[in-house]
Parts: sequence; structure tokens; C-alpha cells
Amino acid sequence: MAPGSLVAACRSLALSTWLLSFCFVHLLCLDFTVAEREEWYTAFVNITYVDPATSELRTEKTECGRYGEHSPKRDAKGMAALPVAPLDRQACDPNGRFAVPARAGAWVALVAGGNCTYEDKIRHATAQNASAVVVFNVGSSVVNETITMAHPGTGEVVAIMIPEPKGREVAALLERNVAVTMTITIGTRNLQKYVSRTSVVFVSISFIVLMIISLAWLVFYYIQRFRYANARDRNQRRLGDAAKKAISKLQVRTIRKGDQETEADFDNCAVCIEGYKANDVVRILPCRHLFHKSCVDPWLLDHRTCPMCKMNILKALGIANKPNVTSVSLIDRSIIEHATVDTLERLHKAVDTRGGAKH
Repeated sequence: MAPGSLVAACRSLALSTWLLSFCFVHLLCLDFTVAEREEWYTAFVNITYVDPATSELRTEKTECGRYGEHSPKRDAKGMAALPVAPLDRQACDPNGRFAVPARAGAWVALVAGGNCTYEDKIRHATAQNASAVVVFNVGSSVVNETITMAHPGTGEVVAIMIPEPKGREVAALLERNVAVTMTITIGTRNLQKYVSRTSVVFVSISFIVLMIISLAWLVFYYIQRFRYANARDRNQRRLGDAAKKAISKLQVRTIRKGDQETEADFDNCAVCIEGYKANDVVRILPCRHLFHKSCVDPWLLDHRTCPMCKMNILKALGIANKPNVTSVSLIDRSIIEHATVDTLERLHKAVDTRGGAKH
């Protein structure tokens, strides 16, 4: 296979591989980046209490809550209660008690976030028969932020999270011994899509592999291209050197007044399309065609053939000119150095009789 064909085949194969890899990674990105979804529900929180300042019954209802991941999605109602110990508002002490009003019946534990897991808080509250657990977020940089709590293994107790301002508002009422009734009802269902860590890692690795393949292809392609261009340049230089040596051995003659070349019916120089005049220096090729030396020498350096009959001067002078071979072997210089005009004429006749056979 020729070097150009090899490079073209490798380039086509590498380009096809790159395109297939790109399409494959693109499809995987579309499929896996949205593979993980989070379903969560908001909760309406209704608080009812008697204002101690005005003795008026107040009711506030807001959709500020968010059900826990493992919480049953159902309604709950009861009197709100804080942990008894002021230093354990997070309900992290398994022996801690809640300030449940007497004869309250169903009650709802209000605890602060932090210091222990959500599972521990919920277990400690349900151990004292809380019908629901309300955790208010603490220390968040975003006002009114809530998250979907993860609390596996906590049973069938309703657990929600409310923002910190709302939680501290209810806690302040309870600390003033104001009876607060909390009613929790199901709010809006939400379905949130997000990029998973596994997908990000997979897509990143695929992208890196794709880039490595592309880089390897580029390196391979340019190395092959450089090698091919370098070999071609070496071949051209060697052919040029061979042409210079051959040209130096060709016969040169100066036209004299009265020579047949100066007659009007003689052929003009095929390169410059001008006639020959006295004192013109001409180059005689092995095929017996002659041209102005200044016209034909540059042509022979580039083409190495007669401008008229296309005879290869390297072959005619016995200089090997094999295609697709980077080295050009020259015949013994002594053969060319001792070649005379008669030798060139005989060589021309041999070329005609043998149909251009190689010497």
C-alpha cells in the first residue's frame, strides 16, 4: 500500500472511531445524567394558639414543611411539645423527656436540628409516643431552607422539616407556656431530576478516554504525514541531484552563423517558442531534440523529460529512476564521462528500436 493510501486509511479509521465514541458518550450523557430523581412532598403546617396578650385565637397556615424521605405521607395533628431540658432542644439524649401538656392526647414533638442524626431524634420522640416529629432547620445559610431528611428505620411516624424562623417562633410560644396545636397536611408533590455522582464520574472518564483517542490519532497522523513528506522530499532531492548530474553530461553547442538551426524553416525552441540565432547556446538531448540551454535546463531539473517527446533523460543515460523508491542509484560515472555524441546517437537508436526499454 502506498504511504498516501496508508495515511488516508488510518485517518478515516481514526475519524470514524472518534465519531462513534463521541455519539456513544453523548447518548450515555443523555441517559445517565438524569437517571437519578428525587420525589418529595411539601407539607402544610397549621398552628393554632391563644394569643396571651389579646386572648384571641390565632391560626396560621403555611406550606413551609417538607416530608422526610422515609416518612409516611399522611396527615398528623397534636399538641406541640419541646424537650424539657433547655440544653437538649435537639432531642439527642435518649433519656430526655418532652414537656407534653397533661391530657394532651396526641402530641407533636418539636426539635431543633443538629448534634445527632435525624433517626436518633425521631426514635427518641416516638419512644415517648409522639404522633409526629417536626424538626426545624438550624444553621442554614439560606433563609427558610428545608431538606428531605433521610431517616431509615424510624417506623410509621410522620416526620417533617420546617424552616428555622418558623420553628423558633413556635418554640418561643411553647417556652412561654402557650398551648400550640399543630396540624400537618400533605402539600405538593415534587419530582426533581439531578446529576448523580456516578454519572459525572462515568461521563468524565468517557470524555478523557475520547480525548486520549483523539490525541493519539493526531499524533499518529502527523507522524505519518511527516515521515511521508520527508521521504518524498528526500526522493525529490535525490532525483534533482541525479538530474543535475545528467544535465551536466548532455551535449552543449553554440549556434554559428550559417547553421541549419538559423534557417527560417527550422523548428523553434519548444520552450520559449522563439527561433535560434547565431551565438545562441543550445542543449542537445539524447533524443536529438535541442533547445535553448537557458530554457530547457530548468525544465529538466523539474521534469527530467524532453519537453517534446517526453523521453526520460535519466533512463536514456542509464540512471535508474524506479518509482516509489526513495534512493536513486546512479550508473558508473565513467560510462557517462566517456560518452560522446556518437554514443548518444547510438543510444537514441537503441531506444527507438527497443521501444524505450531500460538500459
